[in-house]
Amino acid sequence: MNVLVIGELNEKMISTNSIELVGKAKEISESVFLCTIGSVNEAEAHIEGIECRYIKTDENVLSTHAIADTIKDLIDKNSIEIVMLPSTYVGRDLAAFLSVDLDCPAVANAIDIKSTNPFIVTTAINGGRELFNTEIKAKIKIVVVRPKSFEYVENKVTTIDKTSILDMKESELNINIDKVNIEAQSGPQLENSSIIVSAGRGLGEASNLNIINELAEKLNAAVGATRAIVDAGWVPYSQQVGQTGKTVKPDIYVACGISGATQHQVGMKDSKFIIAINKDEDAPIFQIADLGIVGDVHQVIPKLNNLI
Repeated sequence: MNVLVIGELNEKMISTNSIELVGKAKEISESVFLCTIGSVNEAEAHIEGIECRYIKTDENVLSTHAIADTIKDLIDKNSIEIVMLPSTYVGRDLAAFLSVDLDCPAVANAIDIKSTNPFIVTTAINGGRELFNTEIKAKIKIVVVRPKSFEYVENKVTTIDKTSILDMKESELNINIDKVNIEAQSGPQLENSSIIVSAGRGLGEASNLNIINELAEKLNAAVGATRAIVDAGWVPYSQQVGQTGKTVKPDIYVACGISGATQHQVGMKDSKFIIAINKDEDAPIFQIADLGIVGDVHQVIPKLNNLI
């Protein structure tokens, strides 16, 4: 089966989510295509050993429909049978367009491809508490995969080859972008950090995040957050972990003052080692924690900071 992975860029580099999909695609088939999308010329967006294409977009124009049309042509010319996309804003939008263009259903929030004959996709439902298997019988299978569902496998990545750039057609449906706001980032990022220190409502108020930031800095860790403190305006949305935020899978996840609602657990329960700090011994987070500390975060974390 010919497999097409739709990749994305992150700071001129192919995203970790995209590389995870490539690893899974190689398990499924020896015939793997990668199509990355970006607006820069010198991006490291090709993986050696597989067929690669690059759709160069205009950073001042929103043209998801035109990108989808270009991908459809690639699918038709190469007899693609499986299309895998990351569950990001762009990935989900493209899946919707491709579903219409190809007249094939798309399965979203997939966490595994269980088999290829028959083709069965596993998705998480009810906030991740249950798994559901769906058999896709369509000629072309479109699968939108949740981040961190597959293991990251090292691949040799190179810069794009100009001969592999695919041109997009002009369209009257293009939307001009007047302004782009890029949030400043510093330190380890959630998607790639091996250690994450996350804060919850148990911190009490935004000013108390200083002990979280200090601990994260000492551990060279990324800082995460629950939806509650994101909605309260303590931290930006980019730091939210959970069902409506990011899915992470670090080596160590430290949950500070987090009760552990199902919606948060969905985004971090697959972490290799979970440490929970909460003064409520009945908090749900302790049910999935490898190490639990029943105590007030305002007392426990400063002591940890003094020890490190």
